[in-house]
Amino acid sequence: MVSRKIFGLGTIVVDHQLFVDHFPVVDTKIEATESRLQVGGPAPTALVFLSRLGHDCTFAGLWGDDHFGTIIEEDLQHERVNFFPASRQQGIETGTAHVWVEQSTGSRTIVCNRVTENAKPLEELATHLPQAGVLHLDGWPAETSFRFAQSAKSNGCTVFLDTGSPKGRTDELLQFVDVVNAPRRFLTQFFQDDDIESGARRLLESGPKMVTITDGVQGAWVFTQQETNYRPAFTIVTKDSTGAGDIFSGALIHACLQQWTPERILEFASASAALKCQQQGNREALPTLAQIEQLIASNRESV
Repeated sequence: MVSRKIFGLGTIVVDHQLFVDHFPVVDTKIEATESRLQVGGPAPTALVFLSRLGHDCTFAGLWGDDHFGTIIEEDLQHERVNFFPASRQQGIETGTAHVWVEQSTGSRTIVCNRVTENAKPLEELATHLPQAGVLHLDGWPAETSFRFAQSAKSNGCTVFLDTGSPKGRTDELLQFVDVVNAPRRFLTQFFQDDDIESGARRLLESGPKMVTITDGVQGAWVFTQQETNYRPAFTIVTKDSTGAGDIFSGALIHACLQQWTPERILEFASASAALKCQQQGNREALPTLAQIEQLIASNRESV
């Protein structure tokens, strides 16, 4: 396996997941069938997955000197993801998210309250970038992400971006990014156009060498300057789609480091995200390398 040090920057929160039979309508009250806490955020979830696949991962984020901050640190330590003492800040509240998961479909709706304090402590961590071979971003904090990406490129790092939704300076950030993963809704929000082909090509023109677009049960696409590949979604029973995009991005990084073909990269990332959706949570549901390869092999046999 090809492995390089991976440095991640982005949002980190403690999720309060509530599982419901159906999403409530406005001004009504329903009972949750299950409730649980977990650590969430695009970059840290991807890094935990990559750590389990054998990569050396370090995360830079902000959290408070409070109970939820302790939960985050214990989780990262348990998952062997390095972090910096400067990430824990007095006087701020750790970011949280309320996540409603509809059990009949596995779909989720999230309300997030992330740390919005001055991210200056994170800027100091940019000095560690020369030790990394890969930088993984979710675009937050916007200014810090931009500066990290600039520094990473000047040091020969490969820069990955999980867009999620447009954030400040996204258009400027893209020129320093090598690989972009974006949900289809990002194209609508960023370009006011949900056409996958034209949106992906516009992203490629901004600087990245590879672009992946995900669209849930409709499947996923990978675009480079030379080729386009489409991958139908794996047939699964979805129990919890929370973190699926995060895992897709983590798998994308792993697959790119193996220098696989775009078609093989897309297959691996899609299988990883599908397996995650079959189980609840951001940690218990993470698939192993053997499980991913087994799903890919069984799917090939059935075609």
